[in-house]
Order: sequence, then C-alpha cells, then structure tokens
Amino acid sequence: MKFIINTLREAARTPGFSLLYICGVAFTIAFTMIYGMLLYAQLGPVYPEYNRNSSFYINRTLIFGEHSTMGNCLSRDFIERFLRDSLKSAEKMTAMVSYNFGYPMVQTDGHGPEFHVETRLVEPSFFDFYSYEFKAGKPFTESDFDSNLRVAAVSDKVAHRLFSTPEEAVGGKIRIDHVDYRICGVFREGSALCPDSYGEVFIPYSTSVGFSGKNSSPELYAGPLRAVIKTKPGKVKEIRRELSDICRRINAIDTTSSKIYLSDVQDHAERVLLNREVNYDKSSYGKEYTVMESASWLKMCRPLLIGLLVLLLIPALNISGLIGARMDRLNADLAVRRCFGATRGRIMRMVMNENLVLTLTGGILGLVAAWLIASFAGDTLLMLSPVGYGSGISFGSDASFLTGEMAFSPILFAATLILCIILNILSAWLPAHRAMRRQITESLNSKR
Repeated sequence: MKFIINTLREAARTPGFSLLYICGVAFTIAFTMIYGMLLYAQLGPVYPEYNRNSSFYINRTLIFGEHSTMGNCLSRDFIERFLRDSLKSAEKMTAMVSYNFGYPMVQTDGHGPEFHVETRLVEPSFFDFYSYEFKAGKPFTESDFDSNLRVAAVSDKVAHRLFSTPEEAVGGKIRIDHVDYRICGVFREGSALCPDSYGEVFIPYSTSVGFSGKNSSPELYAGPLRAVIKTKPGKVKEIRRELSDICRRINAIDTTSSKIYLSDVQDHAERVLLNREVNYDKSSYGKEYTVMESASWLKMCRPLLIGLLVLLLIPALNISGLIGARMDRLNADLAVRRCFGATRGRIMRMVMNENLVLTLTGGILGLVAAWLIASFAGDTLLMLSPVGYGSGISFGSDASFLTGEMAFSPILFAATLILCIILNILSAWLPAHRAMRRQITESLNSKR
C-alpha cells in the first residue's frame, strides 16, 4: 500500500504526463475490450450456443446440369435420407429454414398490442441442439411437428409484452400475420449476435414450408433448409469425409447428367471469419468432389491479429515516447540513486512497478468505459464495426445484442489484465533499459 501511495504521489508531481499516460491506456483497453466483446459474442460459448467449437454447418448444395447450374439450400428429403442418423461422426443434428421468415406482426388472439417479431421456422430437435432455457411450458414436440399443429415458442420479452407473466402466456393464443398459434412454451431470449439460433418466436417449419416427396433426382435435393451438426471431439475430418462420400454415392446412382455437391460446408470459426464463396466451373463436371478441408487458423485470424496489433502497438509506441521523455528528465535523479548504491535492477523494478500502477489505473478506467459504451452505444458500434457487420444488426430494433454474459466474461477480464501487463512491458521496459545503460557522469551532467 505504501508503494502505491508513493507512486501516486510521484505521479502527482507530473500531472500532465500521468494524465496522458492513463488516458492513453484507458483508450487502448476500452476499444480492445469492445473488440474482444464482439469477437467473443460470435466465437465464444455463449447462451444458447454453448457448442460452437463442435458445430458444423451445411448450408447449400450446388447441382450441375448439362446446360445449367443450380445453387440452393437443402431439402427435407435430402436431410432425412442422407444426413440424419447417417453421419457416424455426428452427435446431434437439427435443421431450420435458412432464410428469415421475416418480421411479421404478432398480437394476442387479434387483440392487444401489435408489433414485429423475429420469427424462425425450426424443428423440435432445435431446442435439444441449442440450450434454450424455458421459463414456462416446453418446446413443441415431434407429434406437434408431424401433425402440422400451429404451436409457437415465444421469448420472455414477447410474453411480457403480450401477457403479464410467462406462466399466463403458456396455452394462450397469439396471431402471427393473421394466423392463430397456441403458445407451448416461453424461453429466455438470447442475443442477436448469435444469428444462427436467435429468434423471438419459433414455429414448426412443417406448418409453413412445402417439401418434395422421396425422389432420386438431385434437383429435388435442393430446398429451403440448412443443417447444423454437432460433431464428436476430433471428428471434423471424418465429418467432411462422410459428406464427400454422400455426394459420390448420390452421383454414382443418379441416371441423369446432374451432379450434386455440398458447396458450403463450414465449422463455426470458418462461418464467422471467412464468409467465403466457392466457385466451380464446367471443368469440374464428372470429377471426384471432396468437401473442402478446414481453413488454417492463421488464415482466418490474420485480419483479427492485424487489428489487435494496431490497437496495441500504436498506443504502446506513443506511451513509450512519453516514458522516454520522462526518463530523460529523471536521469539525474536516477544517477544520484545509483551513486548511493541502488542497483540497476532495483531501479528498473521501481520504474516498472510505478508504470504498472499507472497502467492498471488506466486499465480499470478503460474497462469501465468499455462497459458503459457497450451498454449505451453497443448497437451503433455493431453497425460501424466490420467485426459485427452482418451478425444480428439486421434484426428488429428490440433485439438483444451484447448481453451481460458477453460483456462480463471471465475470459475477457483475464485477457484484459494480461493486455495491461503486456502494454506495461512494451511501453516502459525499453526506455528504462536505455536510461540504465547511460554512464552515471553523463546522467548527472544531463539537463533536467
């Protein structure tokens, strides 16, 4: 405690330097923290997508005909015949309509307030795949789905707007675009930064989407659905190989000239960081097709690392210049201490420790600033940030974005603490080391 008091007293002697230093650190920590929040919200295990590191997305097919090429998502027939219960390396699987159902108007049985909601068309396995917490009632069942019953699971926010409590909402009727649905359950709403699972109202896609019957024609394997698979640990390569085998088997038994490929197969990191498009030409007709290998982490994270280095190095260089100027002014004082027996190591520790106190002070202010910005201007940052672009910003104005789980993650807090220490070392060690290498007589004769 005495050391901290002495450090603050020393900082008070040079208020201009101390203020610039603390503000520089706070600025760096604040925007690095926000940068980390956005990344963690899209890549980390957050509600309800706790299985992101083992999630695998099959988004679309590409069907080559003799004179044309057709790209689309998957049909229910394709999913049931070739994916569900057929992939040995998969633990779970669910399918959902790939496009947004839109923002239909919802109200209570034709009465009460009317407002737009984000509606998703899913199947019962969706609620087993994603860890949605139900506050009242339960998800719709397989029998509801197979019977084409018009049932809906709504978020707690929607339930509170339409009814007084979630318990009262269960069993109640709502009207979505003039079609009546019965509420089967009320779940805790997630974040729109999880666009693969986010929704305010979930309804069975069996009530709204037409499907083809069983047929061996590749054209009928295209449809409106996409599949999400939870892989077993270490089975990503096996999943890709199994999917390639499925395409080869379909193309081998097909009597037409059309060939089917899975042209958009990604794990979660690739889906967020790459956003790649795969192009094929006619030279690939009739050739063996293999689902693409996983992209390297270095390739995916290169833009993120460059952004992080910019946030780190530029302020560190500026702060290092400030410390260098301060060390020049303190050279004579440090030389006197060395004359009285203070070792270079002890003086280095003193300088680094004093700098660490200022760095941690700026870091705490930066954390507070980041949490305030995320609380009051998080949506604006999402629209301006290339990190958050396309990840939930198109959802309705009442959608939840940065949640407390994302902003106050222990992982982010620990990373920020490490960042403070790195910033301290980068900015203070080099100027202090350079000052210690000067001769005592040179330091005593320097201008103060």
